[in-house]
Amino acid sequence: MHSRPSLRPSRGPPSAIPWQFSLRAAAVVAGLALLLVVDVHGVAFYVAWALIGLALICETAATIVYWRRTRDNEPPNRRR
Repeated sequence: MHSRPSLRPSRGPPSAIPWQFSLRAAAVVAGLALLLVVDVHGVAFYVAWALIGLALICETAATIVYWRRTRDNEPPNRRR
């Protein structure tokens, strides 16, 4: 029998920053840099806000998935 890997997060600190988080952080930083450096009119304005908005939406989705996975993996006597 093969054992399935656990979806439960480790209790210790992560060994490295996940690449997904790094990608979202880079999108926010790029969006903010565009707003600061570029004349905030036209297409650059919308691209900057799209980068920031997309990163925030992805972060929200990732948080919801994490919460659901950790809740689904709790033993039944620990659930509310």
